[in-house]
Amino acid sequence: METRFNKKVQKHRRRLLPDNWQEKLPLRPVLFLLGLLVVVFLAILVNQPADSYLNNAEIDVLRKKGTLRVGVDENVYGLNQNGVGLEPALCMALSQVIFNSQDGCEMTPVSRHTVTWQMEEGNVDVTVMSLDKLTGKKYLVTEAPFYRDPCVLMGYSLPEKEDLAEKRIGVLHNTDANRVLSQYQQDEENGLAIVTYAAYYDMLVALRAGSLDAVCMPRSQALSHREKTMVISPYALGTVDYHVIGTSEEKDLITLIDSLLVRWAQDGTLRAWYEAYDLLYDLS
Repeated sequence: METRFNKKVQKHRRRLLPDNWQEKLPLRPVLFLLGLLVVVFLAILVNQPADSYLNNAEIDVLRKKGTLRVGVDENVYGLNQNGVGLEPALCMALSQVIFNSQDGCEMTPVSRHTVTWQMEEGNVDVTVMSLDKLTGKKYLVTEAPFYRDPCVLMGYSLPEKEDLAEKRIGVLHNTDANRVLSQYQQDEENGLAIVTYAAYYDMLVALRAGSLDAVCMPRSQALSHREKTMVISPYALGTVDYHVIGTSEEKDLITLIDSLLVRWAQDGTLRAWYEAYDLLYDLS
């Protein structure tokens, strides 16, 4: 039996929460608030993921060891010259995050000829370079590149990009530059002739002898090998990505580095390094 008191309670409830309360909700403000919460949550995930990866067994073992051994390029313009460049800057930043000190990173110069056995022998934990050699199930690679190097032409006189038909272009065998040049040849179908070499020395000798019209290589390598009378093309035929590469046992470390690369790309750190070491290039 409904009493007078119960009637008053029901009337008060209807006043607070009417039957059509869903329809009377301020929909736009609610949706805006929900959207804002999602954006904030995603921003936290993107900008602070490294914090969670820093606290696991693999990184703890690395901290106890006290040193992160990194393979870096040997004397390449802008990337590593006499211990200065993008790669040493990257190493010091990783050391600061992992060890709270810039002295925890030990750099070992490697080349495309030595990096494979250096990794297999365990002389380096990770290496920073293009993916010429280190591919397959044995290795893990950061999804985010830390640098994208344009592939340019170098020679004594260079044709315009549209006049490359029938030209003889030298490139190192089994490298990312070779892949870029082959893709360009396939896309343009202009009869460009690719001549492969095993070493930069042999390729440059052929260029000096007039056997080649130009050579193709990443811009950083071209600036490292350019002679005074040589010129570099103002256009690029493609790009080569530089990644951090580790063995399959270092999943947590590579994941941590990947999250840091995303953060440094977003906050402008990577771009500041590119500017400092003359690595910015207009892909015309």
